[in-house]
Amino acid sequence: MAWLSRTLLAICMWLVAAMPCATAQQLSVAMLLEDPSGAMTLAQVLDAERAGRFKPGSTNVGMSTSAYWMRFTVQAPTQPPGAVLWFDTGNRTLQEITLYQPDGHGGWRAIATGSQQPYMQRPLPTDQFVFPVTLQAGAETVLYLRVRSTAYMGIVVQPRLWEPQAYRDRMEWERTGWQIYLGMAASLAGFYLMLWLYLREIDHLLYVLSLASIVFATCSALGGYGAAYALYWPDAPRFEQSVWVGAILAAGLFPVLFITRLADLWRRLPRLNLTLRWLVVVNTVVASAILLMFWLAPGSAALQQQLFIVGWLVWQPIFPLVLGGVVYVAWKGDRMSRFILVAYLPAVAASVWTSVENVQGVPPTLSLLMWAAAFELLVMALALADRFHCERLDTFAARQAMLHNLQQSEQELERMVMQRTLELNAEQKRTKELLYNILPVELAEELSATGKAQPARHESATVLFTDFAGFTAVASTMPADRMIAELNEIFAAFDDIADACGIEKIKTIGDAYMAAAGLPKPCPDHAQRCVRAGMKMIAYVEQRNRDHPFKWTLRVGIHSGPVVAGVVGKRKYAFDIWGDTVNIASRMESAGAGMKVNVSAYTSDLAGGEFECEYRGKVAAKGKGDIDMYFVVGERTGT
Repeated sequence: MAWLSRTLLAICMWLVAAMPCATAQQLSVAMLLEDPSGAMTLAQVLDAERAGRFKPGSTNVGMSTSAYWMRFTVQAPTQPPGAVLWFDTGNRTLQEITLYQPDGHGGWRAIATGSQQPYMQRPLPTDQFVFPVTLQAGAETVLYLRVRSTAYMGIVVQPRLWEPQAYRDRMEWERTGWQIYLGMAASLAGFYLMLWLYLREIDHLLYVLSLASIVFATCSALGGYGAAYALYWPDAPRFEQSVWVGAILAAGLFPVLFITRLADLWRRLPRLNLTLRWLVVVNTVVASAILLMFWLAPGSAALQQQLFIVGWLVWQPIFPLVLGGVVYVAWKGDRMSRFILVAYLPAVAASVWTSVENVQGVPPTLSLLMWAAAFELLVMALALADRFHCERLDTFAARQAMLHNLQQSEQELERMVMQRTLELNAEQKRTKELLYNILPVELAEELSATGKAQPARHESATVLFTDFAGFTAVASTMPADRMIAELNEIFAAFDDIADACGIEKIKTIGDAYMAAAGLPKPCPDHAQRCVRAGMKMIAYVEQRNRDHPFKWTLRVGIHSGPVVAGVVGKRKYAFDIWGDTVNIASRMESAGAGMKVNVSAYTSDLAGGEFECEYRGKVAAKGKGDIDMYFVVGERTGT
């Protein structure tokens, strides 16, 4: 994982280098006035100030449904007269917020906004509530800020004065960070969604859902009105005030399901898994109730606060319990749990830090949550890839064992069929039909009549071998049942081609197919028959490759000469051929090329009247030295 750490470190160093260096002027509140009814006017507030009802206080009031008036005395920095500065409240969730500033004619100019208004109605198009203010150069200016919020979100204000360009630079830097984050998340989600569509493994789908929920929660974190609000539904503040709860709900559901499945907690820690399931169910019910309450009764602050507290108490234990279970399983040596710990430790640290900021009354640093989430998504993607690799190795071993068992089962089945066939000699017709599927017709009839088949030497015959190039590599990526089905379909087509061309199938050996012509019944055109069959087999595989996802590369080798043919076996008859011709034909196949028919000089001479052959030169053949070989180009025109 060193490469991942170096990559993330390089990204962080680039972001730090690119971060705007301009700073803002931090404001401190001079006086604070609580308005429990929320109905006081500016005139009443000015009277209250003259009556000494304003008290020094903090801009971070906390959870309260009262309206608060904050009085700031601002010393304008050195700037041209009439220059506009931006007053940043450092907040984006206040339901009501109004800034009063002198209008220069003895009166006051009010600018009102709040989370209940559409995004485009804000004084400035920024995520946080920012107001343009005009200060008198070199003089003090008094500003009044009226704020009010829901009981569960609290009032947290961190007022600052910015030069407009400095604030725009800061926004541009944050926007760049979001683009990197969202682009990375979209790439990972798209990749693993395609993997799920192809492999249909639930882990990939859970990762995509977990990723989407984390991104959604990050975009709508801490009460809504985050990046998602400005990007996707800026004219629906009521919907945003509701949907952020759904984002937190999804972030507490899909990542938990994903982690518990990867760490196999349901099997290793069943009691913990049962507890988590109940907490998730209760959290889902409570969050759904909050969603309905936000949407149907937005003014019920007391009930909203109670539901929010209940939901918070239910939601809080979920991730510590998950983390504890993962730590325990990782301590027991589970590789996947260690990946999970590495992925989520930055997120835990960022959550702890933002919680401390909340307690201190400081607006949370959302960039920490964003980059911690980005690190988590990357490492969990790596964990999935690692798991896929390990499962692939296990699956390959299991498939090899399955193939071996299938071959043994096939041999046992053939032995049982042959034994049963010999026991039912009285059923002559059925016996012949079975023998015709195993032996050539002439030998089957001889065996049925005499009970044995005499071996015979054939002075002029042609042997054909086929094999699939790269079969081991293809088999390692293909399920065992699919591989058997593929071979069965191809060899069945080869059987049809052999019958059509008048050659005799001898046997299959793994992925090799062996046939011969000129035996047991001699024929003068045995070489032409085998060459024609080889060409048709290649043509069939080429046609099949165009229509099937798995591509096969066929090699065909042919040689002519004398062979000995006969039936061997005591309980299971098998028709086979022997001789140096068979060995050379096998060398023709192994020394050939993909999708070509490779023939010896003798075969080329016998079939040359009907087929055009291209001389390859002398090619080394194992155990045979250098042999003249030819590629069959095609049938001669006019034949």
